[in-house]
Amino acid sequence: MIQSASSGTSLVAPQLQSASLADGLHAVRIGDDLVLLDLNADDYLCLPECGDITVTGRSLAGPMEALLRLAAEELLHPMQAEDDRPDAPKLPSTRLPPPPPTRPDIRDIIVFARIWADCAGRRPTLLQLKQRHAERQGRRDDPVALAARVEVFRQLLPFAPVTGACLLQAEMLLRFLNAAGLDADWVFGVRTFPFLAHCWIQCGDHCVSEAPETLIVYRPIMVI
Repeated sequence: MIQSASSGTSLVAPQLQSASLADGLHAVRIGDDLVLLDLNADDYLCLPECGDITVTGRSLAGPMEALLRLAAEELLHPMQAEDDRPDAPKLPSTRLPPPPPTRPDIRDIIVFARIWADCAGRRPTLLQLKQRHAERQGRRDDPVALAARVEVFRQLLPFAPVTGACLLQAEMLLRFLNAAGLDADWVFGVRTFPFLAHCWIQCGDHCVSEAPETLIVYRPIMVI
């Protein structure tokens, strides 16, 4: 159900309405385009020239005409839905501190091998990944400890038979951190023209999995 987000009328701008995204949908506004991540379909959708729509979590606000277009595509929830999902964080802007001198020990090798065997042996959907990793715990307040574990992971990664693309590497790194009692955010981002999707690990303003300058072309759309 589309509800009014403001009262009164204006001769200058159309009256804004509010609505909620359908279950399983995440969205981000990039310029004049609206990019959606559909977890149920395990796919992305780009709507060019979507109109003056504002996205906040799963809530949308914009002119009635723009929202009706989304409703016609069955992209909106039939009733105003509770916003129970975390907002995707802002892009990180800093690197982790330099790691202390460290080398993998036998436990690190065994943990890494088990994680790789499990992750590389599956082809999960994004919904399955979200469900699998939604409930986890770990410290997020120790950048030095994060940097040390990331360094061990990077030393072990070249020995993996297959390292895959960002999705596999990000899941492996997140699980490697979790195994040491650490945690971070698994962030998914998109860009347009050309359309690209990417994911990375970050903790607050620290980019954990790569250099932050490699991410400036992306807009976060979902976090696990």
